[in-house]
Amino acid sequence: MEESEIYLCICAAALLLYLGVGAWGFIRIRRMKSRLTAEGKELPPPDKKFRPAVISSAVLLALPFLIYFRPFVTAVLEGCAVLGLYITLRERLDPGKD
Repeated sequence: MEESEIYLCICAAALLLYLGVGAWGFIRIRRMKSRLTAEGKELPPPDKKFRPAVISSAVLLALPFLIYFRPFVTAVLEGCAVLGLYITLRERLDPGKD
């Protein structure tokens, strides 16, 4: 496999993972909201740091599409973007959080 093919595979896989994690978080938030509404409670609003964290992870995901890096660096950047979104959504869904 050529280096450019590896690069494209890494970017495509990361984009699919990012969209999958985003869909997972969206579904979980909707389920939690409907469950809490059925109990007569309300989902607390997100922290102010939630939106900038999601935006910065999206920018990190898009960076390898704009600038060519080595495949290893691209994989690390894309992995950090996916992991950043996942951690942010897990923090938003944490039931023990006040």
